[in-house]
Amino acid sequence: MFKISEFSKISQVSVKTLRYYDQLNLLKPAHTDPYSGYRYYTADQLFQLHRILAYKELGFSLEQILRMIDELIPLEQIRGMFRIKQHEIQSIVDKEQAKLARIQDRLHAIENEGKQEVTHNVVLKEVEPQLVVSYRQRTSFRQIPEMFRQLDDYLGNARRPPLSQIVLWHDCLESDDDMDIEAARLLTDKMASQPPFVVQQLPGVPLMATLIHHCRTTSRCTASTELALWIERNGYRMIENEPRREICIPHEQTGDPEAYVAEVQIAVERA
Repeated sequence: MFKISEFSKISQVSVKTLRYYDQLNLLKPAHTDPYSGYRYYTADQLFQLHRILAYKELGFSLEQILRMIDELIPLEQIRGMFRIKQHEIQSIVDKEQAKLARIQDRLHAIENEGKQEVTHNVVLKEVEPQLVVSYRQRTSFRQIPEMFRQLDDYLGNARRPPLSQIVLWHDCLESDDDMDIEAARLLTDKMASQPPFVVQQLPGVPLMATLIHHCRTTSRCTASTELALWIERNGYRMIENEPRREICIPHEQTGDPEAYVAEVQIAVERA
């Protein structure tokens, strides 16, 4: 057996904590010397200690852990609890990383206030009608990747077109979390609509102001500022009720699954 100080070194749990677990009947020593009061532990008790620490990581109180230890919860159930916790933490990390990217975008925009220039080439072109299947909802722009995941699950591998994604930005009347967004994929063959997925023909546009840039679908499009400056400075205006379009192709070199080369398209006419 191991003295409490030795057991502490092996387990990397403080002597104070081990004594507290003893008081709570959470982890009793295998033997306590009746004369000296020294506590002794066996190596097998490390397994019980590991479970206690695991439950703590999952957020359970010591009182709850005491009941769980008594219930002898199966290992597979513990694995399930850890998978749920891992998913929760990963979700928090993803949200914070997206928030960091948005902060960086906003900082860049602030640093360039008053000196914004059109650094990308703006091209005017006609866009032909396009057959698409789309998924439209009122949500946050941060949900665009999830919208495409649902759309692609519906299409399946057989019908899924390669590479490009189309995002249609209809309006944002109330809040950033209530945008009217449509995710679309090009189709080569007609297929039946199945709500909420709609097969439709995107109308052709005689004159589109377009600009190609790098972006992330979970960040706001700062390139639209450049396009707006070009439209204003060159005597054009946006056509009312035509959604801004963004054609996105995955950018493989970045290693970022949300990174794209995108073409912003805004329907315009002479002012």
